[in-house]
Amino acid sequence: MKLILLLAALAVVGLLVTQQLNKGKEASTEQAAETAPGQPPKVPTSPGDVPKFEEDMKKFMEDEAAKHAEQLEQATQ
Repeated sequence: MKLILLLAALAVVGLLVTQQLNKGKEASTEQAAETAPGQPPKVPTSPGDVPKFEEDMKKFMEDEAAKHAEQLEQATQ
C-alpha cells in the first residue's frame, strides 16, 4: 500500500514538473506570436487593456478583410 501511494505521489510530482518546464516553451511561443504579422492581437488580462485591444482587433479585422478582398480580386482576374 505504501508503495502504491509513493508511486502515485511520484507521478503527481512528475506531472507538475513537466507542466512547469513546458510553461517556458509556451511563453517563448507567445512572444514570437506577438511579433508575427498577420496574427490577431493578444487577449488582454486586465480590464484596463480592453480599449486598446478593441482598437487593435478592429485594425486587425480591417487588414485581414483587405487582404481577403485583394486575394479575391486576384483570383477572379
